[in-house]
Amino acid sequence: MLQKPVPVWAGDDRVEIVPDIQVGVTQAIQIQPGQGDQRLHCDDSSFLWRHPDYGREGRLQIMVAVSDFSEENGGTLVIPGSHLWDDERGPRREEAVSTCMRAGSALIWIGSTYHGGGDNSSDAPRTGLTMAFDLACLRQEENQFLSIPRDKLLGLSEEIQRLLGWGSGENLMGYVERDGQMLALSSSSDVTCRLVWEAPRTTVG
Repeated sequence: MLQKPVPVWAGDDRVEIVPDIQVGVTQAIQIQPGQGDQRLHCDDSSFLWRHPDYGREGRLQIMVAVSDFSEENGGTLVIPGSHLWDDERGPRREEAVSTCMRAGSALIWIGSTYHGGGDNSSDAPRTGLTMAFDLACLRQEENQFLSIPRDKLLGLSEEIQRLLGWGSGENLMGYVERDGQMLALSSSSDVTCRLVWEAPRTTVG
């Protein structure tokens, strides 16, 4: 869904680039008894995303229920079909439905979907764990470079390091220059990037 190929011109060549993805934000969210509902919103508003102009999604989000979710305890509110709206239409509370799911279940939605935490009228807190995957060409909502200590980062696999932003895709976002080379830098290895718009090299002499 996020890694939809993007065709670009590199001189006379038409090149398809598959965008990388990264972790945008991680949160544990607990709604206490008596706490009111959250304003309905789209998560991709962090990127000032435009609907439907961009023709693609910028974020995929998951909410894992740590405790049971119900209408009474503030289960996440979602407006089905709102991902098809343009930016002139605003959300209304009566259009939203409550997520009801057992602990260990998960709700998955895309960044253009209106949603928000519900009103907890029960006598116990409602707890969820959420994580977003974003296009890697967008700035992370949570700065993973500063949030994760280096000693902990070094213990993670290269795949996870790249998901946290320590990499550079075919579109070269986030490269590091070393000795005149454009490199994708992870904490454990250097990989030379492919420069798709580089001018053809010729040998003189």
